[in-house]
Amino acid sequence: MTILDVVNPPRTRRSLPAQTVPVAVYGNRWCGLTQMIRRALDRAGVAYDYVDLDAYPEAERKLDLVARGALRTPVVYVGGRWLMEPTLREVQLELARHGVRL
Repeated sequence: MTILDVVNPPRTRRSLPAQTVPVAVYGNRWCGLTQMIRRALDRAGVAYDYVDLDAYPEAERKLDLVARGALRTPVVYVGGRWLMEPTLREVQLELARHGVRL
């Protein structure tokens, strides 16, 4: 089961070249860290799903349940691993484990 199975509201799919690892960003439009991660993914051509937690608060509630009440956003899902409030470097390292350069 992936985070996409647990939290499944309508998502914005970035129409960029596909890679073999699924990537999703759960965050807010007003969050600087969320937008920085999205811009880095866009620049690198990494395809990802984006869920705006302001538009889909039920997704945030589900994420909080999965995180057992310790949710910190943004949440970035990379190939089976959830990163809560990651730095850009943490996202880069996780993508690199799957052969994707950011």
